[in-house]
Amino acid sequence: MKDFIEFLKLPPNILGALAIASGFLLFLPNRIIKKLYMLEFRNRYGFVIGVVFVVSLAILVVLLMSKVYHHFHDKKVAKKVSEGQIKYLKNMNQEKVMIIKAFLRESTHTLELPMNNGLIIELQHYFVITPAGQNHMVDMVNPHIKYFLQPWVGEKIETDEELKNKFAI
Repeated sequence: MKDFIEFLKLPPNILGALAIASGFLLFLPNRIIKKLYMLEFRNRYGFVIGVVFVVSLAILVVLLMSKVYHHFHDKKVAKKVSEGQIKYLKNMNQEKVMIIKAFLRESTHTLELPMNNGLIIELQHYFVITPAGQNHMVDMVNPHIKYFLQPWVGEKIETDEELKNKFAI
């Protein structure tokens, strides 16, 4: 049983090779199998070859269906995320718009902002801005760190006419 579980864990390219090889052994005509000197092997281990063929083919079909499903599911999720990002940018209040405009005015799209400001925390939560770096020296009386504008924000603004007008500098 342990060997069977290890068989199920084989990579897809190995399973594909096993499916093809076992399929050839099972379905090639006797005259070709005889030339390969495998007729006795097929007669003796035909049941095992059949099980290997069916199991490896079934796993490959499931993997293929899973890949296709995930491909279309990821596209659907990406579309919903993109729509949500545009909706969020369109519904921003004036204070948040002013912060984004300030980022867009900077050539590096980086600003030093207060890290305990609610608007900054919200923009960071929605991945509109991100802290620039991992470690920051912070004055605890007035904590400010550098943030950068996420690239998707500029891309959405450039591709949507309503957003271009809203964030015009």
